[in-house]
Amino acid sequence: MAIAVAAVVMASLLWGLQHASLSNPPLLGKGAPDLAIAPANGSQVRVSDFKGNEPVVLNFWASWCEPCVQEGGVLAQGATSHPNVAFMGADNRDTTAAFQSFEDRHRHVYPAGPIVAGSYQSYGVAGLPATFFIDSRGIVVASFTGPLTAELLNHYLQLVAQ
Repeated sequence: MAIAVAAVVMASLLWGLQHASLSNPPLLGKGAPDLAIAPANGSQVRVSDFKGNEPVVLNFWASWCEPCVQEGGVLAQGATSHPNVAFMGADNRDTTAAFQSFEDRHRHVYPAGPIVAGSYQSYGVAGLPATFFIDSRGIVVASFTGPLTAELLNHYLQLVAQ
């Protein structure tokens, strides 16, 4: 009996990991809501800036989010190894000082900053980190809530590259 219960739990976990892109079904297949961030360099970056040009990986994070720190290296490596994909980091509900302190300790290699237009609510973000994968047409093709591993990131990057 215990083996059967363990098997059901493991199957449920595996299904959840394989279908994590369903974490925000209302946006899947629809146009990405516009959102702008203000990186430390001062120039705003908008999700819509990339529509028609390249796919976007939009990551919602915060300085107080330990899993966000943990996945930072994975996202940095992904951004470096996929120059034809735009990565954006949307700082979620931090103070200016907390954002700057975070950047001093864990500098992003791609544009990251506080949200200055649009909102995390328009993406349905309920927990951090949350990452949205937007194809070059501006359509949300997948989303994932939780820290990304390199394997998961590569899986989702293949979806937006199609």
